[in-house]
Parts: sequence; structure tokens; C-alpha cells
Amino acid sequence: MAATTSQSPFLDILPPELRLHIYEHLLTTETPLKGIVARGDDKYDLHTAILRVNKQIYEEARSIFFGKNTFYISSLLPLATNDGEEGSGGFEPPLQLKQLSLVRHLEVDLLYYPKTIQTIRDSSHKGSWKPFCPAAERYVMSLSFLLGAMKSSLLSLKLCADSRRYAQLSAADCGPELQASSIGGAPISREAEPEEEVDALSVQKLLTGFHMADTSPRFLSALSNLSFRSVPLRFDFPESYFDFVVDKPLLVRRSLVVLAGQVLLARSDIMLKAVMAELGDDHVDEREAVCSVREGVVDLAGHVALTWPGREGELIGAVEVGV
Repeated sequence: MAATTSQSPFLDILPPELRLHIYEHLLTTETPLKGIVARGDDKYDLHTAILRVNKQIYEEARSIFFGKNTFYISSLLPLATNDGEEGSGGFEPPLQLKQLSLVRHLEVDLLYYPKTIQTIRDSSHKGSWKPFCPAAERYVMSLSFLLGAMKSSLLSLKLCADSRRYAQLSAADCGPELQASSIGGAPISREAEPEEEVDALSVQKLLTGFHMADTSPRFLSALSNLSFRSVPLRFDFPESYFDFVVDKPLLVRRSLVVLAGQVLLARSDIMLKAVMAELGDDHVDEREAVCSVREGVVDLAGHVALTWPGREGELIGAVEVGV
């Protein structure tokens, strides 16, 4: 007598639509999913072990996991001191090619913050500089291929720059260092912040990834080929953030470096006003200053009108103020 195969209550009795609801409860979160390095000690209340139960459950549930979650893409920096040259351009979480067609929502962190910075003087613009960072170029190239592979399936994209994990660099990792060399006859400087400025964020390092994206035809082409019209942007600092939306055509034809630079200038201006207000400067309106002693993280986009070079008064972003 042939042995009878027992039914699985979950797969054979429970209707498919109910199984999908269960998968969504177990496998989705409103928090963007970051890689191991970027998320630090943060934990996600996800139960991905269900994907390993059997092939049928994996086939049914994987589109829920990849399609309904938002994946936060960030750079992977090597441990070597000369990471600007040796970086592979890798990113986390490590999405595989076969998974990309299932992903619908991305947040991409454009920051590539090397331990040391190399710059080349730009002979075409007096007093200006260009970052020399092959690893950052490779990271932007990886982003270009990623966006290019998802141009027909991606539903939302947010560009980010989260500097908080770089704000507390150890003195051992960025002690006093200054080297000079030459590439193609152009002078290059390599510098790291002195020990007493370990907590300070380097403007040049913050802008390196934006410069590489700005000068990458592949990245700009991949961005312009996406189907949606507007792109949210968010800049996170230890004490504040900027959060706004830019029309994609404007984002592609304007300078990302200028945009990021304006955000950094606005942040510095607000911080200066906060210091002056604490010192009792009568010329500073306390309503315009974000006091450094105030608890919470403050949205600075409401404190400044950001405009891009071009048509006068061309607004690129403004959102409500939040703490």
C-alpha cells in the first residue's frame, strides 16, 4: 500500500492571499534596510528564516521581501589607510543581479568618506580643487550599473548623505598626516584632520562622492532614465538634517556638488547663528537660530531657501520644520 503524503496546513489549506498577508507581516518594515556597517547596532524586526523553509515559500515570499521593503545603499570603505585608491567600489546591502528586478524602492547614499583625502588643483578654475579618489569613482560606477539595471522596475528613489557615522572618527584613524605627490604633473595634497578636530566633518570628504556622481555620464544617464519625475534628497548631520524634493530633470542638469555645497553652507550659517545667539548677540534673531543645547534633531530646510545657479529664485526644496 502506497504511503500517503500528509498535507501542509500552511501551504495546502491556507489560501494564497492569506499566506501573502503573513509573509508581509514577517518580512517587511517601514525602516529602510541598511547593510551591517551602516546600520550599526540597529535591529530589524524581520523573520527572514521563513525564506529558507522550502522552495515554494521562498518563491511566494521573496517578491514581498524585495518589493515592499526599501533598501538603503551605502558605500563599503576598506580598512586600509589609502582607501581612496584601494576601495573596490562595493556597497551594502549586497543585492544580487537576480534580485534587482524585484526591488521597487531604493535609498542611495552618495557619500564616500575616505580616511584621507587627495585633491588635484583645477587649472581651469583658479583656486578650485578636484578630489582624486578612484575608489569613490568605482562606487559611483557601481551605483550607475545598479540604477541602470532597475530603470524599468524601480518605483521610488531617494538620494541621501548621512554623515553621522563619520562624525566620530578615532584619532588613530585620522591623525595628523600630510603628504604631497604629483599625478600627471598636477600637485596633489593628502591630509587628515588633526587630533583636536577629530569630531569635525571634512567638507572636501563630504563632497567627494557628489563630485564623482556629478562628473559621471553613466550615473547621470542612469538617473535620467528612471521613470519617476521627482527625487527626494536628505542630508543627515549629527545635530540636524535637510529633507526636500527636487524635480529629476533639474537634478540631472544642475550640479550635485553645488547643491551639496549649499546645504553645507546653510548648516554652517545656522550653527553660527546658534553660537552667536547663545553668546547674547542682539543682532541675531533667536527664531532664526537653532540652539545647540536644544534636544533632538532639527530640520534645517525650513530655515533657508535653497536655490540653484541658473534662473533667479529657482526653488529646489522646502519642507516643514520638524524636531
